[in-house]
Amino acid sequence: MKKILFLFAIALFMSFSVKAQSVYHPWIIGVGANYTDFNVINYPVGDQFQDANWMGKHLPTMLRFGRMLNNSFTLTAVASQVTLDVDKLNRIPLDNNIYSDFFWKVGGQLEYHLANGYIINEKSWFAPYIFSGVSGSTINEVTYASVPMGVGFNIWVSEYVGFNFQGSYDYIFDFDDYMHYSAGIIVRFGKAIDKDKDGIPDLYDACPETPGVELHDGCPDTDGDGVVDSLDKCPDRYGPASADGCPDMDGDGIPDHLDRCPNEPGTLANQGCPDTDGDGIIDIEDHCPNGPGPAATHGCPDADGDGVPDKWDLCPNEPGPISNAGCPVEEASSTTIIIPVEKQEAIQMNQKNIEFDINSAKLRESSIESLDNIIKIMKEYPQSRYTVYGYTDDTGPAFFNFNLSKQRAASVKEYFVKNGIAADRLESAGFGEQNPLLPNTSEANRKMNRRVEINSISK
Repeated sequence: MKKILFLFAIALFMSFSVKAQSVYHPWIIGVGANYTDFNVINYPVGDQFQDANWMGKHLPTMLRFGRMLNNSFTLTAVASQVTLDVDKLNRIPLDNNIYSDFFWKVGGQLEYHLANGYIINEKSWFAPYIFSGVSGSTINEVTYASVPMGVGFNIWVSEYVGFNFQGSYDYIFDFDDYMHYSAGIIVRFGKAIDKDKDGIPDLYDACPETPGVELHDGCPDTDGDGVVDSLDKCPDRYGPASADGCPDMDGDGIPDHLDRCPNEPGTLANQGCPDTDGDGIIDIEDHCPNGPGPAATHGCPDADGDGVPDKWDLCPNEPGPISNAGCPVEEASSTTIIIPVEKQEAIQMNQKNIEFDINSAKLRESSIESLDNIIKIMKEYPQSRYTVYGYTDDTGPAFFNFNLSKQRAASVKEYFVKNGIAADRLESAGFGEQNPLLPNTSEANRKMNRRVEINSISK
C-alpha cells in the first residue's frame, strides 16, 4: 500500500510540474449513479447472465468534485454509495463473505485527458481520459484501501454542461476486487485562465501569450489595421489586408515597399505601375505613355518600323535610317544640299569633343571651340539640314537617360540657333541608351557611348 501511495504522490507532483496550458473553467462538479460489480472478476462468464449483479438503485449515488491542473491533468475527489444485494453476492464464489448491504467508496483520482491540445483538440465535445488513484472502500462496515484504474470520457453538450461516463477496476487490499462504473451529469465553472490578461480565455485565445482583442481571437493588432501581427508583414504600419497589412497608398493591392509606383495604381505584373496605353511598357519608362509603341522606340509609335519614333521621324510612313531622321536616303531633294564627305567627317571629328556637366545638359566650355567649327561648316552650306541626336550609356534608369539625351541634343541645337543657324534646318532628338557604339562593358566604352551625333540629311 505504501508503494502505491508513493507512486500516486509522484504522479501528482509531476502533474503540477507540467507547464499550464490554456485551461478554461477549471472547476468541475458532478452527480450521478454508480454501479459496483463483483461478478465480472469473480464469477465464471457463463453464469454471469443468470445471476447478474448490478448494484445501485438510488439517485444520486455518486458525487464528484475536480480541479483541472492544466489541459492534461485533472485531480478529482469521488464519493459513491450503493446498496448491495447480499443474496446475489453470496452466490458468487468470493474469497470473503459479504453480509452487509452498505457499500461506500471515497477517494481521489488523477486523470490524464486526451483532449489536451496535443492528442485531441482541447475544444472537442468528446473528451476521453485515463485515470488511477487511491480510495477507501467500506464493505461489511470495514474500510479497505483500494486502487482504482480505469478509463472514462466526458461528452460536452455546451460550454458548461456535459455527461460523464467512467469505469474502473478496483484492486482492494485484503478483500475481493470489483468493477466500478458511474454515469452522471457534470458542470464546469470558475474564472477562465487568461495568461495574457486580455480578457479572452486561453481556450479561445489564438495568441494566449500575447495580449490582443476579441475581434482577432485574442491576437494583437499593433497598428489597428485589422490584420493580426502574426499575419501582418508590416505590423507597425497601417495597411489593408489585400496588401498583407502593409501601406498601399494607391490601393492597387501591392504594398508600397514593393510598388515601383506607390502613388499610381497598377498591376502586379507591372510592379504596381500603370501602363496607360497598354503597350507593355510601364508609364515611367514609356516615352509616349498615351500612344502604344514597341520597346525598341521606348513605347512610342513607329508607324514605318524604322526605329525612329513618329514624333521625331521626318518621314513617319517611310522607313529610313536614324542618321537621316527616318527618311529614305534615296529621296534626296534637289533643293537640299548634302555636304561633301570631308565636311561631314570634319563634323564627326569635332562632335567627339562635345561634353556636358555630369547628369546635366549644360555644355562645358571645352566644347565651344568644336561647336563653333561645326557652325562654320553649316554656314558654308546654307541649304543643308542636320539632325542632332543625343545618346547615353546604360548607367542609371532608362527613362532618366532618355530625358537626359533629349535635353543634351536640344542644348546643342539651341547653341547652333543662337549662333546663326536657322532652327528649321535642325532636328534634335534623344535616344537614351539606344544604338551604343561599343558594348557598355567598361568605363572607356561608356564614355564613347555618351555622345551627340550631328549628321547632314537629304530631306
